This record gives sequence, C-alpha cells and structure tokens, in this order.
Amino acid sequence: MKNVPIIFLILVLTLSACGDKENISLQKCWSLAERGETIQVFYPCGDDRLTPSWFRDTYRFYSNNKCEYLVLSPVDAHYMQEGLYFYDVETSILKIENLEGDFIKKYIVVEIGPDHLKLAEL
Repeated sequence: MKNVPIIFLILVLTLSACGDKENISLQKCWSLAERGETIQVFYPCGDDRLTPSWFRDTYRFYSNNKCEYLVLSPVDAHYMQEGLYFYDVETSILKIENLEGDFIKKYIVVEIGPDHLKLAEL
C-alpha cells in the first residue's frame, strides 16, 4: 500500500513527459494553490484562483537561474529571500538553493502550463 503514491507519481510523470515543457516558461512568479498528498499545484502570483491564505509557498524564477522564495516568519513578517534554481528539462528536476549553496527544495516538475505548475516534492 505504501507504493501506491510512488506508482501514481511514476504514471503521472510518464504521461506528462509527452508534453513540450521547453516551450513553456518557468520564469515567472508562482504561488501555491493546492497541496495534495503527492502533487502541489501553483498558479501565477496574483491569479484570481488563489484564495486568501496566511502563508503560501511562493517562488519567483528569473532567466539567469536566480530566484526568490518566500520565507515563513514566526512573527508573521514573511520575506522574499534570494536564491538560485537549477531546472533540468530532461529529468524534470527543479532544485532551489540559497545563495550559499544550501539546499532549500527539490521537486519533479510534473506539469507546466502558462497558468499552472504542478510539482512533486522529492
């Protein structure tokens, strides 16, 4: 039973590999809309589909492999932190690091479209 999410993820990745991810840009601001058991759905920042939330993961990707990510603050003073991202189109792996090279997040890009981004955290 523990293998069901892994099998589901492999199936989704296999089916989504047929899409052309190279022509759709990751380079924009993305905010978390839904956190599922295996898949996280992001919409462009400011999208009308984003419901009110105290905090949501947010990433802003730039063309020079620089990025910003929202850091959760215990006193509700969340802030954007600069970092770097590395996206391998062939493996669909997205890695996010701080400027010191420390690991922040690692995802598999399951699906990317002009108005949505689906990620599975590794």
